[in-house]
Amino acid sequence: MSKTYGVGIAGLGTVGSGFLKQLKNFKTPSQKTANINVIKIAVKNLRKKRSLSVKSLPLTTDTMSLATNDNVDILIELIGGSKGIAYKVVKKALQNKKHVITANKALLAVHGNELSKIAEQNNVCLNYEAAIAGGIPIVKAVRENLRLNKINKIYGILNGTCNYILTKMENNAGDFKNVLNDAQKKGFAELDPTFDIQGIDAAHKITLLSSIAFDIPVNFKATFIEGITKIDKYDFVFAKELGYSIKLLSVASKKLSKIEQRVHPCFVKLKSDIAKVSNEINAVVVNDSVIGKNIFEGPGAGAGPTGASVMSDLMDIIRGTYNYPLGVSMKKKKKLKIQKIDDLSFPYYLRITAKDKAGVMAKISKALSKRKISIESIIQKPSKRSNFAEIILITHTVKESSLLSSIKQIKRLPEVSSSVKFIRIEDSL
Repeated sequence: MSKTYGVGIAGLGTVGSGFLKQLKNFKTPSQKTANINVIKIAVKNLRKKRSLSVKSLPLTTDTMSLATNDNVDILIELIGGSKGIAYKVVKKALQNKKHVITANKALLAVHGNELSKIAEQNNVCLNYEAAIAGGIPIVKAVRENLRLNKINKIYGILNGTCNYILTKMENNAGDFKNVLNDAQKKGFAELDPTFDIQGIDAAHKITLLSSIAFDIPVNFKATFIEGITKIDKYDFVFAKELGYSIKLLSVASKKLSKIEQRVHPCFVKLKSDIAKVSNEINAVVVNDSVIGKNIFEGPGAGAGPTGASVMSDLMDIIRGTYNYPLGVSMKKKKKLKIQKIDDLSFPYYLRITAKDKAGVMAKISKALSKRKISIESIIQKPSKRSNFAEIILITHTVKESSLLSSIKQIKRLPEVSSSVKFIRIEDSL
């Protein structure tokens, strides 16, 4: 006899609509063993026009009732946000021994440790494939398989909005604001794109992947975050001349007992796999000691891909597949030191606007050499400012704290504009 699973859905936006469309065509894991019954769908506004017909849907505005309804076995939270009703309904549902599926990376990046403990205590699932990289099954791959291979590094492009913007800036020589405007008109960027362009969305995701991969507690506050708002079209011109592209990279790595968690723009070699990932596509690369490099690529957002990930999580619950939410029991998580960005070392791209006169380069070189920073290459180009030049430097690998000290000294030079830009270089991807 088939079992019926009661599902409560909180939120009916892009992801919720995509999931319901797929559920409509649901044909089992085997209909002899399971049926799915949507008990209630909680929405904020009953009268809002939506992309699908809601006439026959069991809508309600009482979101919290989903967590207490005895007929709901599985809560699917698609509201978003790290606090407020999303946090309350997920926590209450887990406490009431209901399985939870969520696409909410912000919620898990902030409250993941607490919610995972509650899920463990009540022997229920907390699944979140849709929270990271949309249609790419990266949570399943890392949590169930690759983490056993001693992962040493995860990196990639985890925000489609930023990748779309950077791709258009690179290919069309576009200004950041104009390209962002275009992205918003085409639906690739939110009306308020802050979480995307400031790197916060990507940081939520890499924080979770770091926790799963390295068996550490979720620690979002320790993740270094820098967005793409300071990148301009000239950076792409200089990058291309030097053999690089610019990507917003999310990186988590483990060296001995130290962890890196960081999100920031990077110069990456034009011939690298990651440089070829364009537009709104996401990509995740997992390096481990058994297989080596594992590359995952696909759409990172949208109703179809993200709805498919929610469906995948639902199928796992119906099949009886249980995984610890963060890979291992919270009791076995290890607290390892997460390194500050100042203590890490990179080669750097430096862009200095300075007066076009003799002796300036010598002063800049002196400021760098004082902290033993050596220069790999130099380009000088005319600046859009009259009587100024753009001095482009690529340094050899140096500790970030040393570079920042040198930049302070360079900024104090009377010939130098107050703006000195630097971008980290990832040469080994």
